[in-house]
Amino acid sequence: MFSKVQSQNYEVKIITGRFDVATSTGTATKEAGLGYTVAKTATGEYTITLADKYSAVLSAVAVPQSATVLNMTAQIKSASASVVVINLVKLAATIDQQSTITVAAAASDAACKVNFVIHLQRTSLPAV
Repeated sequence: MFSKVQSQNYEVKIITGRFDVATSTGTATKEAGLGYTVAKTATGEYTITLADKYSAVLSAVAVPQSATVLNMTAQIKSASASVVVINLVKLAATIDQQSTITVAAAASDAACKVNFVIHLQRTSLPAV
């Protein structure tokens, strides 16, 4: 059962959660939240499958959490009415002798927790 949310859009629903990424395998384990399951689908890629189908995803945000600095970011790869895919990307920067900075990004299964918020709409009325 959803509580009422004040929004200018009609029928807005919010799914929040947290999952843990295991150290050695990158396996995802759900830690908090309702209305979803999570699974590792590729290196650094985690798929959240929503228990219900919605008309539209209004927004989705994911943030890695760790007790140590990871130099990592989370990217929403795709979002549909029932599935949101999150990529974990490890960032590395190098500086050469000419002071040129090169930033490299690579998929990562580094141990961390991932917190997310998904704003959804459950109506055929258009988003404002």
